[in-house]
Amino acid sequence: MPGASQPRLRALLDADFGSGTPATWYLAAFLTMPAADGTGGVEPAVGSYARVATTNNSTNFPAAATVSGVTSKSNGVAVTYPNPTADWGLIVGWGAFTVATINTGVCQYSNLLDASITVKNGLSPVQFDIGQLIIQNS
Repeated sequence: MPGASQPRLRALLDADFGSGTPATWYLAAFLTMPAADGTGGVEPAVGSYARVATTNNSTNFPAAATVSGVTSKSNGVAVTYPNPTADWGLIVGWGAFTVATINTGVCQYSNLLDASITVKNGLSPVQFDIGQLIIQNS
Protein backbone atom coordinates (compact mmCIF):
# COMPACT_ATOMS: atom_id res chain seq x y z
CA MET A 1 0.00 0.00 0.00
CA PRO A 2 2.47 2.63 -1.13
CA GLY A 3 1.69 6.15 -0.07
CA ALA A 4 -0.33 5.20 3.03
CA SER A 5 0.91 6.35 6.41
CA GLN A 6 2.08 3.76 8.94
CA PRO A 7 -0.90 4.44 11.27
CA ARG A 8 -3.24 3.92 8.29
CA LEU A 9 -1.48 0.66 7.32
CA ARG A 10 -1.84 -0.62 10.89
CA ALA A 11 -5.53 0.34 10.88
CA LEU A 12 -6.12 -1.45 7.58
CA LEU A 13 -4.43 -4.66 8.74
CA ASP A 14 -6.25 -4.54 12.09
CA ALA A 15 -9.57 -4.02 10.29
CA ASP A 16 -9.05 -7.22 8.28
CA PHE A 17 -7.33 -9.37 10.92
CA GLY A 18 -8.54 -9.33 14.52
CA SER A 19 -11.74 -7.35 13.97
CA GLY A 20 -14.24 -10.19 13.51
CA THR A 21 -15.01 -9.30 9.88
CA PRO A 22 -14.95 -11.75 8.25
CA ALA A 23 -15.79 -13.96 11.22
CA THR A 24 -13.41 -16.70 10.05
CA TRP A 25 -10.27 -16.77 7.91
CA TYR A 26 -9.45 -20.07 6.20
CA LEU A 27 -5.67 -20.41 6.13
CA ALA A 28 -4.15 -22.27 3.20
CA ALA A 29 -0.73 -23.79 2.63
CA PHE A 30 0.59 -23.26 -0.90
CA LEU A 31 2.63 -25.46 -3.22
CA THR A 32 2.48 -22.63 -5.78
CA MET A 33 1.80 -19.04 -4.74
CA PRO A 34 -1.19 -17.18 -6.20
CA ALA A 35 -0.84 -14.31 -8.65
CA ALA A 36 -1.00 -10.71 -7.42
CA ASP A 37 -4.77 -10.73 -7.98
CA GLY A 38 -5.21 -13.69 -5.58
CA THR A 39 -5.92 -16.30 -8.25
CA GLY A 40 -3.97 -19.36 -9.33
CA GLY A 41 -2.45 -20.58 -6.08
CA VAL A 42 -2.14 -24.36 -5.74
CA GLU A 43 -2.78 -26.20 -2.47
CA PRO A 44 -2.17 -29.87 -1.70
CA ALA A 45 -5.19 -31.94 -2.76
CA VAL A 46 -4.24 -35.19 -1.01
CA GLY A 47 -3.54 -36.75 2.35
CA SER A 48 -6.08 -35.10 4.67
CA TYR A 49 -5.06 -31.55 3.72
CA ALA A 50 -7.65 -28.91 4.56
CA ARG A 51 -7.60 -25.18 5.10
CA VAL A 52 -7.52 -24.28 8.79
CA ALA A 53 -10.54 -22.31 10.03
CA THR A 54 -9.27 -19.52 12.27
CA THR A 55 -11.59 -17.22 14.19
CA ASN A 56 -10.87 -13.60 13.28
CA ASN A 57 -10.22 -12.17 16.73
CA SER A 58 -7.45 -10.23 18.45
CA THR A 59 -6.09 -13.36 20.18
CA ASN A 60 -5.49 -15.13 16.89
CA PHE A 61 -4.39 -11.90 15.15
CA PRO A 62 -2.88 -9.39 17.63
CA ALA A 63 -2.51 -5.72 16.73
CA ALA A 64 -0.31 -4.74 13.80
CA ALA A 65 3.00 -3.05 14.57
CA THR A 66 5.46 -0.83 12.73
CA VAL A 67 9.15 -1.54 13.25
CA SER A 68 11.87 0.30 11.30
CA GLY A 69 9.27 1.64 8.88
CA VAL A 70 7.73 -1.76 8.07
CA THR A 71 4.16 -2.42 9.16
CA SER A 72 3.19 -6.05 9.72
CA LYS A 73 0.78 -8.37 11.44
CA SER A 74 1.18 -12.04 12.29
CA ASN A 75 -0.65 -14.94 13.86
CA GLY A 76 -0.93 -14.90 17.66
CA VAL A 77 -1.56 -18.64 18.00
CA ALA A 78 -0.13 -21.69 16.26
CA VAL A 79 -2.00 -22.81 13.14
CA THR A 80 -2.16 -26.60 13.05
CA TYR A 81 -3.19 -28.63 9.99
CA PRO A 82 -4.47 -32.22 9.99
CA ASN A 83 -1.75 -34.88 10.09
CA PRO A 84 -0.85 -35.76 6.49
CA THR A 85 -1.88 -39.22 5.31
CA ALA A 86 0.05 -38.77 2.04
CA ASP A 87 2.92 -36.57 0.89
CA TRP A 88 1.70 -32.98 0.40
CA GLY A 89 4.87 -31.76 -1.30
CA LEU A 90 6.92 -28.61 -0.77
CA ILE A 91 4.93 -25.88 1.01
CA VAL A 92 6.32 -22.51 -0.06
CA GLY A 93 3.80 -20.08 1.40
CA TRP A 94 0.41 -19.47 2.92
CA GLY A 95 -2.74 -17.53 2.20
CA ALA A 96 -5.98 -16.31 3.79
CA PHE A 97 -9.37 -17.04 2.23
CA THR A 98 -12.98 -16.37 3.17
CA VAL A 99 -14.02 -19.85 1.93
CA ALA A 100 -13.09 -23.26 3.32
CA THR A 101 -12.97 -25.37 0.13
CA ILE A 102 -9.42 -25.96 -1.11
CA ASN A 103 -8.32 -24.61 -4.49
CA THR A 104 -11.43 -22.35 -4.64
CA GLY A 105 -12.07 -18.71 -3.90
CA VAL A 106 -9.77 -15.72 -4.23
CA CYS A 107 -6.82 -15.49 -1.87
CA GLN A 108 -7.18 -12.22 0.03
CA TYR A 109 -3.67 -12.17 1.55
CA SER A 110 -0.62 -14.35 0.98
CA ASN A 111 3.08 -14.46 1.68
CA LEU A 112 6.03 -16.76 1.17
CA LEU A 113 7.38 -18.64 4.17
CA ASP A 114 10.88 -17.77 5.41
CA ALA A 115 11.77 -21.41 4.74
CA SER A 116 9.82 -23.93 2.67
CA ILE A 117 8.49 -27.09 4.36
CA THR A 118 8.47 -30.55 2.79
CA VAL A 119 5.37 -32.31 4.12
CA LYS A 120 5.49 -36.09 4.09
CA ASN A 121 3.02 -38.78 5.05
CA GLY A 122 2.86 -39.30 8.82
CA LEU A 123 4.32 -35.97 9.96
CA SER A 124 2.69 -34.80 13.14
CA PRO A 125 1.67 -32.04 13.47
CA VAL A 126 1.97 -29.83 10.42
CA GLN A 127 2.01 -26.43 12.08
CA PHE A 128 2.83 -22.76 11.56
CA ASP A 129 4.19 -21.38 14.83
CA ILE A 130 3.15 -18.12 16.49
CA GLY A 131 4.41 -15.21 14.41
CA GLN A 132 5.28 -17.36 11.38
CA LEU A 133 2.41 -16.17 9.16
CA ILE A 134 3.34 -12.57 8.38
CA ILE A 135 1.25 -10.00 6.54
CA GLN A 136 3.47 -7.08 5.68
CA ASN A 137 3.14 -3.69 4.09
CA SER A 138 5.93 -1.18 3.86
